[in-house]
Amino acid sequence: MAALLPKPQPRVLVAMSGGVDSSVAAYLLQKQGYEVIGVTFQLYDYARQNRKEGKGGCCSLEDIDDAKSVCSKLGIPHYLFDSRERFQKWVVNYFADSYKAGRTPNPCVACNTFIKFDELAYYANAVGADFYATGHYVRIRRDGDRIHLQAATDPNKDQSYFLMGVQLEKLEKCLFPVGELSKDEVRSLAEEAGLKISQKPDSMEVCFVPENDYRKFLKNEYKIEDAPGFVVNEEGRVLAQHSGVHNFTVGQKKGLGPMGLHDFYVLRLNAETREVVVGLDKALFSEGLVFEGSHFLDAAEYFRRPLQVKIRSRSAFIEAQLVGAEGSHVKAQFMESQRAVTPGQFAVFYDEHLRLLGGGPILRPVANF
Repeated sequence: MAALLPKPQPRVLVAMSGGVDSSVAAYLLQKQGYEVIGVTFQLYDYARQNRKEGKGGCCSLEDIDDAKSVCSKLGIPHYLFDSRERFQKWVVNYFADSYKAGRTPNPCVACNTFIKFDELAYYANAVGADFYATGHYVRIRRDGDRIHLQAATDPNKDQSYFLMGVQLEKLEKCLFPVGELSKDEVRSLAEEAGLKISQKPDSMEVCFVPENDYRKFLKNEYKIEDAPGFVVNEEGRVLAQHSGVHNFTVGQKKGLGPMGLHDFYVLRLNAETREVVVGLDKALFSEGLVFEGSHFLDAAEYFRRPLQVKIRSRSAFIEAQLVGAEGSHVKAQFMESQRAVTPGQFAVFYDEHLRLLGGGPILRPVANF
């Protein structure tokens, strides 16, 4: 009788950012019996920036070195792929264009939607991987032939917001090994694996913006010069002059004091007229919003049903409902008014079980219904 051949290990390609989350994702998959391959995407030309050791953001040169070191420690291969051209087009250009248009962008949403999962799927196929994985704090659920994303177990680390634009078919072969864990549990596993990055701080800044100074970045890299305009109140009365709408965002107070506007906040921006509209804090509250519903599963199916929404990545879940639509523009109403609803950020909706339904960029707040 012929001897049975050993069952081959399933192969998984893991996106390695050099941080503790993706490193532990690789470690857990290795422990579960997968043949793990690490990959890091070079997203930006950091040679043009004066980055200091240990100060790089997500996917900086220092982080690439950390990813290589982790893969070496785990005894798995590591590849570096050049994604700079696509990243420039879909993320960096979007970032600059948004500020020029008076909107506040979220480059991490753009990166996941247009870069990371496309690249993972492409290179997983190239290396013959059965699956691909990331260190995102999010859970994937399968209901028969259908899959959906669900918020992570740890609400303080949930990253489902950033994946709202990823098409579900791209997640058929995706694994999220840390989605059921807390950050403390992830760090403990990194120590168990003997990884030097076990206590590495989380990256909070925009990865391609040096020193987290986006105004300086826009001026140096995109040559966005001062475009003076006026600061006006809600009635349109001129209160001061400013150097450019790209220097402001909704809810901002910093920078208005030197203009003598100590009690005022930015309410909205008008890039066409170069007006920065300011008012008192109470004027920042809205009862709802209008968003571009291009990434919603089926908005009409959820009209007038109780939902949860996040209006920025670090916001709490807010009770809301969808109340109408005109074309792809969908109107949502909050159960309690919310402060500083910001055009350009994303409204991301969930059902009562925190299943991700989708969302889109916020177009404008709705003051009242």
